[in-house]
Amino acid sequence: MEQEKAKLGRPFMVLDTEQIEKLASLHCSTRDIAFVMGCHEQTLTNNYQENIDTGRANGRTRLRLAMFNNATQKYNAAVQIFLAKNLLGMSDVPKDEGDDGVLPWITPVKEDNNAEDI
Repeated sequence: MEQEKAKLGRPFMVLDTEQIEKLASLHCSTRDIAFVMGCHEQTLTNNYQENIDTGRANGRTRLRLAMFNNATQKYNAAVQIFLAKNLLGMSDVPKDEGDDGVLPWITPVKEDNNAEDI
């Protein structure tokens, strides 16, 4: 009976945390990482979530750096516009202030009423 109990359950696995972080930095899904690592998704979620979070954060950081370099060093206009809208809050659509009135027309008035100076 003791030998039968030893055969039950899943085998103990030690996964390569560096590989998990690399896959996560590419924003692979947990399901995809589990497939590559040969384990169940829940194993990753329960035991390697910190490595997955670290990898995804590194991937986002690398992407931001690449975008910033494209905008500032390669002068890619599309990336510059995207970053200006998202980081600086700029917009290509004017904000509607709700003021639909006509602007006042003001003409300069001269004291001596000389038309040549106007």
